[in-house]
Amino acid sequence: MAEEAKPKARVVLIAMDGSDYAKYAYQWYLDHIHKDDDNITMLYSAEFTHNAQLTSWMYAPYAFDRDTLANLLDQEAQTLRHKLEEYAQMMRETKVHGTVKSIHAERPGEGIVKAAEEAHADLVIVGSRGHGKVRRTLLGSVSDYVLHHSHVPVIVCRHKDDHHHHGHHDKEHTEEHKH
Repeated sequence: MAEEAKPKARVVLIAMDGSDYAKYAYQWYLDHIHKDDDNITMLYSAEFTHNAQLTSWMYAPYAFDRDTLANLLDQEAQTLRHKLEEYAQMMRETKVHGTVKSIHAERPGEGIVKAAEEAHADLVIVGSRGHGKVRRTLLGSVSDYVLHHSHVPVIVCRHKDDHHHHGHHDKEHTEEHKH
């Protein structure tokens, strides 16, 4: 008798940026849809723009001061290492199997979509910071970008304490439509 092929494990990419919103999205995944045989890729999107804006860089005597640049890169590497270790620990504590990796992208949404394609992800999970409409329009939204450009399903998790519901769920709005 032929042996039945074991179903392929689901590949889930969870985008992390260090925020409570991303950690909430991870916890939501665990509480609602996690399967023991899921293969998780926890992805940290490292943005190097943070240190590029530090005063030590902006006020360096020469724009190409090698020592200042080397120090900034060392700080970034330490931050990156710390974040990856933190996420690996989260996975160990929750007994989730998978990998932790980082991407370096000028635009995190593009990096997440590309990483999902490279990992052959079946699902992408991202947190939502719940920025208002104006800020989202001006700055863009990582979750919006991923939602509209991913070739696989995307779950955007809004933090339970986020009160930026854009008028959809506030009590006054609900009561107006009851009349």
